Amino acid sequence: MDRRPLYMQIADRLALDIASGRYAVGTVLPREPDLAQQLQVSRSTLRAALAALERRKQVSRRKNAGTRVEAAQPQQGYGANLASLPDLVQWAQECARVVQGSCPVVLDADLAQELGCAPGSRWLLVQSLRFDEPQGATPVSWTDAYIDERHAAVLPAVKQQPSVLMSELLERHFGVELATVEQEVQGWKLGKAHAAALQARAGGAALKVLRRYLTPDGAPALVTVSIHPAERFSIKTTLTRT
Repeated sequence: MDRRPLYMQIADRLALDIASGRYAVGTVLPREPDLAQQLQVSRSTLRAALAALERRKQVSRRKNAGTRVEAAQPQQGYGANLASLPDLVQWAQECARVVQGSCPVVLDADLAQELGCAPGSRWLLVQSLRFDEPQGATPVSWTDAYIDERHAAVLPAVKQQPSVLMSELLERHFGVELATVEQEVQGWKLGKAHAAALQARAGGAALKVLRRYLTPDGAPALVTVSIHPAERFSIKTTLTRT
């Protein structure tokens, strides 16, 4: 069963039609109402799929001119290169989150130390995969997100808005100010469970990225631990001499 949002599945279906020559480079796709009917989806789902193809630079869309096929294959690179918070927001918009499960947790001493939180504190654990649209069904990351239990009611929004950062959803729904993010990056080796979920080789190189989203008083309201196969992700840092 395909776990990705419907619009991503439709985008991949159209990409296959383009690659096969059904819709040749230089031609215009059928009108949106006709194409939506052919694919048996709503026009909003179709528009989201076309937007995904546009981000891959396979199509271009202009008002009153329709959707033109520009390339037979995606023109966007694989993975992500993050250098700032705006980059992180952009990455979230392009890589859809698919929740795998959730449960309440109480942090033991070891996990509390890793996350930088108080032992015995209560959190909602949300586990999810993210998918890079140009690569279709290949996951980019596995994330364990720990949300302060006081804000656990954000879970439906997390599931319904897969392209919005959890930190942004917390700000929207609870007025939580999360202006500071602490980030730690470690080299990592993929265990069997993560490798299976990420469709990668067990024992392969990976990056483990821990982010603490802090309120103005320095308390974490959200902590995420993401595992990325090394070849699918990078983080760029610029150091300036003073």
